[in-house]
Amino acid sequence: MHCGYPNEVPSSESDVLDSFGSPSNVNVIGVFFKDKSSFPGHYLLASKEYSLNLYKSIYGSLSDYDVIYAQGFTGYAFLGKHNNLISNLHGLNMFQPSFSGWGFMGNLILRKIARKILLNSSHVVSLGGSLTKTLHRIGVNHQRIIVSPNGIDEKWILDSALKKKEGICFVFIGRNDALKGFPILIEALKTINVNISLKVIGPWPETKINRHNLTYFGEIKSKDKIIEIIDSSDVLVVPSLSEGMPTVILEAMARGKAVIATDVGAVSDLVSEKNGVLIEPGSIDELTGAIENMIDRDLQKASKASTDLVRNYVWNNVAKNLLKELI
Repeated sequence: MHCGYPNEVPSSESDVLDSFGSPSNVNVIGVFFKDKSSFPGHYLLASKEYSLNLYKSIYGSLSDYDVIYAQGFTGYAFLGKHNNLISNLHGLNMFQPSFSGWGFMGNLILRKIARKILLNSSHVVSLGGSLTKTLHRIGVNHQRIIVSPNGIDEKWILDSALKKKEGICFVFIGRNDALKGFPILIEALKTINVNISLKVIGPWPETKINRHNLTYFGEIKSKDKIIEIIDSSDVLVVPSLSEGMPTVILEAMARGKAVIATDVGAVSDLVSEKNGVLIEPGSIDELTGAIENMIDRDLQKASKASTDLVRNYVWNNVAKNLLKELI
C-alpha cells in the first residue's frame, strides 16, 4: 500500500509495478494522503487519518497477511489489530536533538504517537548506528529491534572511480530544510580563503560568495541527472543536524566519492576516516577543517573504500537479511 506525494492521486498499480520490473507476486493498493492544513500538528492528524484509511482498505482480510511492515506512522491504526506488526520510523528524528524552538515543538508533538507505535509494535526497525541506542533509551527491548539499513540498487555501483579533471569539487544535495545544514555549510565557506567549487542540488535560495564557485541546480527529480552531477564531483558534503541513513550518502559512495558528514543517526555505519570524515553536527569549525583537509587528501583511497563498503548495502542483500529476521 502506498500514497505517493501528499494531496496527489496515488500512482496506478501498473505504474508502480513497472518501476521495479513488473513482478507477478505483488498487488498494489493506492491510498490518498490528504494534508492541506498548516496549523500546528497538521501532519500528525493527517498521518492518523491516512493510517486509518489504510486499515479500512484491508481490515476484512488482515488474517491473510503474515506480516504487516509499516513505514513511518502508517502502522498507528494497526496497533493491537495484528500479531506481527513491524514498524519503521526511519531516522527517529523526533527523538534527535532540536536546533530551534519550532523544531523542539514539532518533535514534542510527534513523540507521543511515535512512542506509542514503538512500544506497541511486535518489532521495530533500526537503520543502525546510534538509532539502536535511541530505541533502547525509549524503552524498546533489544529482542524487538530489527537492524535493517537503507539500501541501494547495485546498478549504480562503479567498478572503478571516474577519472576527473584537475581540481576538487564538492556537492551538496538536500531539500530546503534547516535540518539539512546548508546554512552551516554557507557559514563554513565564508571562513575558507582558498577557492572552493560547490554544486548544490535542492530548492535553496542562491547565496554567492565571491571567492568561491557555487553552482545551483535547484530541485532535481531525475535520478540519472543527480548521478551525473555526483559523477562530476569529488566529495559529498552532508552537514545535517538530524538524519537516519541518508540515501544520498549511499549513492555518492556507489559512485566512488569521499564523504564529509555529521555523526548523526546511522551515518557512522557508512562514513569513517577510510572514506571521508565524521564531524559534530552544527560545528562550523569542524566543517571548515574537514573541507580544507579534503583538498589535500588522497581521494583514490577514499573512493575505493566507499565502493567496497557500499556493496554491503545492495538492496538484494538488505532484503534477504530482513526476511531472515521476519521468518
